[in-house]
Amino acid sequence: MASYGKQSYWNERYTRETESCEWLVGWSVFERLLDPTFLCSSALPPGGEISVHFLNNFHPSMPLGYIGEEEGCHYSSFEPINFPPRDQCRVYHVGCGNSQLGEIMLRHGFSDVVNVDYSEVVIEKMKQKYSDEFHRNLDACLEREGLLRQKLGLDARDDNNDYNRREDTSPKLTFEHGDITKGVNHPDGSFDLIICKKTLDIVLCSAGSIASARSMMSECFRLLNPHHGIMIIVSSGKPEDRAAFFENDDWTGVKNIKLPGKVEDQTSQKKGNASKKTENYVYILHKFSHNNN
Repeated sequence: MASYGKQSYWNERYTRETESCEWLVGWSVFERLLDPTFLCSSALPPGGEISVHFLNNFHPSMPLGYIGEEEGCHYSSFEPINFPPRDQCRVYHVGCGNSQLGEIMLRHGFSDVVNVDYSEVVIEKMKQKYSDEFHRNLDACLEREGLLRQKLGLDARDDNNDYNRREDTSPKLTFEHGDITKGVNHPDGSFDLIICKKTLDIVLCSAGSIASARSMMSECFRLLNPHHGIMIIVSSGKPEDRAAFFENDDWTGVKNIKLPGKVEDQTSQKKGNASKKTENYVYILHKFSHNNN
């Protein structure tokens, strides 16, 4: 686990790794988290089996246990915010690795996903994989799907899952080499949604991990749109271990979600050893000024 905090480990790993890796959750779960009714309000995610707690006005003076405890806490609902539809939402995927999440999001209506990782090896590999040819093929595929839906009379979509693209929008999947803990070259408020799957956990494996994790969170806060910015963190860390990293920035609210446990090591189970059941958590952070609409 200690090697996770070293850039050399990831460069070496991605040099030999040929298949993509989806940390902690796949699209079937992540798509539920992206449901706009749930993402932007206190509604429960579709599909059930997820427990949700809410905390508004998160403040450093609050005990860390205020996130995640069942009793004695002051939970409240978020005020709903207006969030851009998928084809107008600019996404920043922090610590993307060789995940296919960006591609899947483009195929489900998102139009602009920027991926960053501090392993130059994986970024170069992903640039080659998602070249101009990929974008041409994707455009053609989406055009055929649109024509087919129109022919079948299925072009009207649910407003809460707006997969329709503006005619002038061509989906864009880009990759950049950078270290989020040291700052990246984007202006303030550049993104509507920031995704962090396991990356916070990885940063906490590095030397100087506490300072680096806080720097990462502050940089993500800076990058988010001040009117409706949302950050989704998927982590193995319990709320009492992650709350401290949400204290330094002026988040409007933090939503803590406990995902159903799953068996992590199927190999051990086949050998007759006790299988390890892991629990993962999702933290949804809002950056929203009540003075802005």
